[in-house]
Amino acid sequence: MILVMLLLACTEKDVAVEEDITLIDPTQPGGWTVGTRDDVFLNRHGQEMNIQFWFPTEDSGSDVHEYDDLIAGTAQDGGMPNCQVKRPVVLFSHGNGGMRYQSYFLMEFLASHGFVVVAPDHVGNTAFDMDDSPHSELVFRRPEDIVDAYEFLLSEERYSDCVAEEQGYAVIGHSFGGYTSIALAGAVLNTEETASFCTQYPDAWLCDDIAQFAQENGEGIYDRTDSRIWASVPMTPAGYEAVFSGLANIDVPMLFWGGGKDELTAMEWSVRPLYDGVTSSKMLAELPQAGHYTFTNACDILPAYEDCGEGFLPPQDAHVIINEMTVAFLAKQLGYKGWENSLPLSSDDLVWVED
Repeated sequence: MILVMLLLACTEKDVAVEEDITLIDPTQPGGWTVGTRDDVFLNRHGQEMNIQFWFPTEDSGSDVHEYDDLIAGTAQDGGMPNCQVKRPVVLFSHGNGGMRYQSYFLMEFLASHGFVVVAPDHVGNTAFDMDDSPHSELVFRRPEDIVDAYEFLLSEERYSDCVAEEQGYAVIGHSFGGYTSIALAGAVLNTEETASFCTQYPDAWLCDDIAQFAQENGEGIYDRTDSRIWASVPMTPAGYEAVFSGLANIDVPMLFWGGGKDELTAMEWSVRPLYDGVTSSKMLAELPQAGHYTFTNACDILPAYEDCGEGFLPPQDAHVIINEMTVAFLAKQLGYKGWENSLPLSSDDLVWVED
């Protein structure tokens, strides 16, 4: 087997990933069987956090994993990661009131293409413990949770031959997780700038929370950037009021996703302003008939969501597009081949913007 060292020349960061293939087909699931495991670790604040890993494996287990005994995806339960070469890493941040496996369709697809994917539950902000932590804390802790999850991955012997710190990771996030992925990519939070913005738009989602944090911890600039990140994919991101003044600091490639029928983080006042504020290499993919939860497996878990009904793009159709273009975007950053016909994808269900 010939090993090829790929340089991530598409960013300013000197990151290298060693792979046994350089050709990838984003239109189809990859050639790897996907294994998944859950675990528990302590974050820097001493909080116990659930965490999920997805990885390529050669093991052929017969049991399909059931996430929290609620729903089964397609990944097999357990197995050992194939670490013959270093694997690209993706961290995922769930939405407000979501959970680590809320978008398992994408996590499993990535792992089938050879990625190691990691997602923690943000303590106090999941479907199971919502409101146990104030948003004023979560705005600032969520990015730390992702960094702590990455550190836990690096510390685990099971994955030690798969990953290397100097190769870094990409970050994907949905909704509040989209904010998290933007903050990690370099958008620092300036509480004074946010306070000024909130005098004009006091109903913006995080205004009260950031004001409370500033009152308790002091006004200033709070930087949650992780310089090891080489790409960021915010899906229907929230939190413009928190990071708008720091968007120009981002220097990694960004792929934004938005839904034309999303009323929680609308294209016109959330997704597009966040995209417009970024000055690094960036792309914007809008699914005009998609809602906020189209980018998750919410319709499999709780089909009563409005986004699952008539007039919305069927989630299974949306997921095919999201999978293909997200893998293609990450493959492009890694220097792989085969992504070229998927960026942009030619589809009647997609509107594409690239600056």
